[in-house]
Amino acid sequence: MKYETVKSIVLTVLVALSVFLTWNLWTYKPKYEFSDTKYVHEISIAESREPSQLIKPLQVLFHIDEAHYGTVVEEDIKGILQEMSKWNFYDIGSARILEPYQIEKMSTDNNRIEIIYPDVVPFDLYKGVMHFEADVLPNASFDRIVINLDSNTKNSSTVSFISTKEGRVYDSNVNPDKVASLGIETRKKKNIYDEYKGFELKSQDGPKRVMYLPIEEQNMVGYTYFAEYINPDKFKNALFRDPTKVRRDDIANGVQFTDDRSVMNVDYSTNMIDYINPGQETITQTINNNRDLLKRSIDFINEHEGWTDSYRYFDMGVFDRKVDFRLFSNNYPVFNEQGMTEISQYWGSEEILKYKRPYFLKHSFGVPTKTTLPSGEYVYNTLLEDPSIKQEMLESILVGYRLSKSSSNTETEVLTLEPSWYYLYAGSWIRFENDKRGDMSGLE
Repeated sequence: MKYETVKSIVLTVLVALSVFLTWNLWTYKPKYEFSDTKYVHEISIAESREPSQLIKPLQVLFHIDEAHYGTVVEEDIKGILQEMSKWNFYDIGSARILEPYQIEKMSTDNNRIEIIYPDVVPFDLYKGVMHFEADVLPNASFDRIVINLDSNTKNSSTVSFISTKEGRVYDSNVNPDKVASLGIETRKKKNIYDEYKGFELKSQDGPKRVMYLPIEEQNMVGYTYFAEYINPDKFKNALFRDPTKVRRDDIANGVQFTDDRSVMNVDYSTNMIDYINPGQETITQTINNNRDLLKRSIDFINEHEGWTDSYRYFDMGVFDRKVDFRLFSNNYPVFNEQGMTEISQYWGSEEILKYKRPYFLKHSFGVPTKTTLPSGEYVYNTLLEDPSIKQEMLESILVGYRLSKSSSNTETEVLTLEPSWYYLYAGSWIRFENDKRGDMSGLE
């Protein structure tokens, strides 16, 4: 072969190779993985937690032997859930649609155990607590689990997962021996639980509702704590894209951090931070299911290990894309008029829109103080005697703590937890004060 011919062939191959490599360079699309919270840095503020540590029942009611009992004690409820974690839940199919009065009847009929959550819990996030024998779980949520102690057949018993807001009931089957064993243990322990009574309330429409409340006075203990504060700079470093470019300015009762897209206000009077990402306000796409919203909220706080105290999932609004986690102490939720006991998140379609939370820890000191609260029946009767109270707007009544802050003689700020009754009225939690209604400013 002539030299010129070889030279031409080599040149042709090189040109073809060059064209091929150029084409691949132009058309290459790298595979990026995007995080929901793209700008949260690896900052460790306190600790991270699993969903099962945050999603817990608010109370358990036992409708057995023609009487009603209940508990809010975490150890009691934990024991029931641990027993149920050994069960296999089979055959969760499509939902039944029931009216509120039908759901109430199936939940509170004799020989039922009713496990009540503060708000809806997605099935998929509860797999770490319950063992579901299904490859695919319903893309749905529940806020109540009802165990029918009388449904025992030869092969199975019925446990129902109920969304009271949507009127949907998902039935599952479990081993009847497991349910029978729980029933026996419950009857042995019923006398250690508070006795409850059902009280009727008007509904928005349809038959009356029944609210179950303890019939005896409640012996409670109040607590005092020293406040320990977390440096707000840790939250600044976690939340802003480039903390080195964040400006700091003094404002009334606090300080403000800003960059070209976000702002974080620190309030020294309430020891709260309020982070706002205004660019997300223009995004209209919503998170379209409960699971994504709750999971995203838990993951967001886990990314900067922001669980600073005994917070629990307490409330979720899908339409306004909001999730609240509330401080609990000694089995009871803690309330404060300035929001000092809540971690609240509002979401845009991809990033956090608003993040509001306290930046303090509490450390116990001093001698606990004993107090007695009136019975649930007294609270119910007192509220209904008020002509301005509309029964259909009264959603719930429970015992909690009121957190207040003051300074001690040593100039160290002191947190006080005072036992109180609270009632949920028209979407706000309001403190009840013995023979009169409480602070009507409400707690969202």
